[in-house]
Amino acid sequence: MSSAKIVFIFLSALFMGIVPLFVSNRRRYFLFLAGFLYIFSSGWIFYHYTGLMLADLPVIALLFTGFVSKEKFSWSVKPVTLPLMLFFLLGIISSFGVTRQGWVFAELSKYFRMYLIIVAVHNNVKSLKDFKILVYAVLSGLIVEALIGIYQWRFGAIGLWYLGERPLERIKWRTMGTFYVTSFYANYLAMVLPVAFRLFVYYKARDRRLVFLTGSALLLGVVAFFTTYGRAPWIAFVSVIGLLTLFSMVNKKFKSQMKWAFPLIILFFTVFTIRYGDKILSQFGEQRHSSYEVRFPQFRIAQRMIKSRPLTGVGLGHYELVSWDYMTETEKADEYARVFALMVHNTYLLIAAEMGVPGSLLLIWFLLSIFVVAIQSIRHKMYSPFILNSVLGAGGGLLAIVVVFTFSPDIHAYQILYQLGISTGIIIAAKTLQDKARTAKEAAQAKKLKNRYEIER
Repeated sequence: MSSAKIVFIFLSALFMGIVPLFVSNRRRYFLFLAGFLYIFSSGWIFYHYTGLMLADLPVIALLFTGFVSKEKFSWSVKPVTLPLMLFFLLGIISSFGVTRQGWVFAELSKYFRMYLIIVAVHNNVKSLKDFKILVYAVLSGLIVEALIGIYQWRFGAIGLWYLGERPLERIKWRTMGTFYVTSFYANYLAMVLPVAFRLFVYYKARDRRLVFLTGSALLLGVVAFFTTYGRAPWIAFVSVIGLLTLFSMVNKKFKSQMKWAFPLIILFFTVFTIRYGDKILSQFGEQRHSSYEVRFPQFRIAQRMIKSRPLTGVGLGHYELVSWDYMTETEKADEYARVFALMVHNTYLLIAAEMGVPGSLLLIWFLLSIFVVAIQSIRHKMYSPFILNSVLGAGGGLLAIVVVFTFSPDIHAYQILYQLGISTGIIIAAKTLQDKARTAKEAAQAKKLKNRYEIER
């Protein structure tokens, strides 16, 4: 048995066996772990990069707790269940006739894990306190990941190989945190940082420790984000922050509650830009030009795959296995041929190539359905500053990753899909809590009117 599996067994026993014995509310404990542990890729890998991950354990515990409880438990979560179920079905269809059918189901298991996360959050976030525990767990994970990235930037690898950190020789000039490659790390930060931004600037927490938590998550996260040198995530994040700020400027309901937060952020960014502005600009210069040029042959190869099998694709997880068959002789003879054959740097093209055009459309349907719920939550009559700013942050993070997906194939990454599930769960849970509050308020008003009518009689 490898040392990584021994560590996985130890951590599993610690978090799921020993600590729960001393916890009064196990459901909330598992909810916190579900929002925190996914930053680590520790697990027991069974087949083709997937297996039982450490972060799966609290999700399984939440599903079991919710299922055996006397309260209503639902395996269906509107409006994401239908597009995801159709996506799973199409994924199974894409496995027919492929060379490695197991790879298809290994990849599908990652998307199924994401759905289980959404179900677990939907059934276990029953109050505002539950909601806050989940959000603060995500921000706690952001702080840990940011500290790891900053350390790697200054000194190199820490040695957390058992939690997914890559060896020292892989961390040369771009940090990775505990993610497999730098782009996964940068995309994760682009999804989570908007939540920290909204809660630090626009939510006035009564407890100063929570202000410190959100502020630390934002400032440390931005520094770690810089060390990834990820251009597409940078652009997406800056664009989203600009949109969120503009939205609050034109809606007085969402104005900043922390008057000193913006001056602090402006001062921080001014000093940081003066110190590292040249390095930031250099990422958009000639030294990174080759990484941009190789994308176009990849796009052409993906387009040939889509044209050859537009309805079912070449099979989920099979892109790199068959990509050479769709390359021209000129492309095969090019010095960058091996790079051309890698996954196309566009998630929507990747899914269309592997699952056909319907697969890409179902993915877009799923993403759009989340934004619809986010808009409904933002426009909801039941106003809660924490919920609304969390939804704006999570929605902004989803918008950032939707943009990044046009330059990246990283939807296949376990931790990115997990974060996508957590963000979706946060948005849907927010809308559910608001609906419950409205129903309770309407019931109270109806009872009050009834009592008044009886008195007047």
